[in-house]
Amino acid sequence: MMIALERPGSAGSGRVLHVLHTKRSLLFAGALLILLGGFLAHCIQTTGGIRVLDVRFAGTGATLMSGLLYVPPNATPKTPAPAILAIHGYFNSREAQDGFAIEFARRGYVVLAIDQTGHGYSAPPAFANAFGGPDGLRYLRSLDVVDKDNIGLEGHSMGGWAVMNAAAALPNGYRAVVLEGSSTGAPFAPEGTTTFPRNLAVVFSKFDEFPQIMWGVPDAQEVVHSPKLNTLFGSGRHAEPGRIYGSIADGSARILYMPNGTHPMDHLSTAAIGYSLEWFQHTLHGGTRKPPGDQIWYWKEIGTLTALIGFILLLLGAVELFLRMPYFSPLTKVPDAATRTRDRHAVPEKANVFTKRAAIPDHTTRRPPCYRRRLCGPPCRAGLLRDFR
Repeated sequence: MMIALERPGSAGSGRVLHVLHTKRSLLFAGALLILLGGFLAHCIQTTGGIRVLDVRFAGTGATLMSGLLYVPPNATPKTPAPAILAIHGYFNSREAQDGFAIEFARRGYVVLAIDQTGHGYSAPPAFANAFGGPDGLRYLRSLDVVDKDNIGLEGHSMGGWAVMNAAAALPNGYRAVVLEGSSTGAPFAPEGTTTFPRNLAVVFSKFDEFPQIMWGVPDAQEVVHSPKLNTLFGSGRHAEPGRIYGSIADGSARILYMPNGTHPMDHLSTAAIGYSLEWFQHTLHGGTRKPPGDQIWYWKEIGTLTALIGFILLLLGAVELFLRMPYFSPLTKVPDAATRTRDRHAVPEKANVFTKRAAIPDHTTRRPPCYRRRLCGPPCRAGLLRDFR
């Protein structure tokens, strides 16, 4: 593509200068938005003195595991805090759990949001080592800032299967579980009972796209009638959303939450996140109590969106700088009149050959001459038509 700029002193030079000025403005505006958006996201993620650490640890078979560790200021070796293992779903990464992690950490919980095996910075293959769930729980329990008697497990979609496998691997290593858009049992999780896992909350949105896979019902709003869920809850034929079945004290508590939303929108739902906050405040001891509706995580998302818009503007503005570099400078040259005329009328050699072949019949491949020519007399129309077919 040829980008033509007006020659200096021409009638359009003022317009060119205006375009260049606009590109510089885009460049600076983009850089400013990136800085402001990044700063806003950082402030929300680290609000109240929370430290966010990028950690690596060895899992089963020396598999490299990756995670983000949120450490609130109240969590120290002398005053260990309750903790939560948060795991994303398929084709996602640890950052997908940011909304949950920010709000958990604001309430004084240490949070480890891991990359599943084969996702993000964790080593492949995917699905290996029970998705990395047991290894994440073991690592979380090894930290001296964690109260090992108050650990919660939270997972979205396939991350729910990961935390279920963690609960099965370390049956005494946790106190409560939240399954967001996920389930117990087949296809990849241990079967649930009225006592396993401990203190379970199921958050399943009313318009979730995977009710058949998760709970064996065709429609998300039919989850209340799911035999699989009702067996897990011990609720007969119908589970009532918002009602606690069993006892938190003995670990048999069960509750179903059904916010409005879809499967992927659980990450961006104040209701879905709020239900997990509510359940952990019921089942874990320690931390700082805040109303479930007191949430600020979405400002972090606004900050990252602002930075993304800034990057696009920066990229558009950078085009002008690239065109000033020697390597790209030929793109800015204006072709002279002779070149434009030559290029307009020039026909490639291959096109000339093709044109000649189309205009001149190939006598080596045409059909034999028409023998009716003597009858028709010259010119023989049938023969001419046959010759030029």
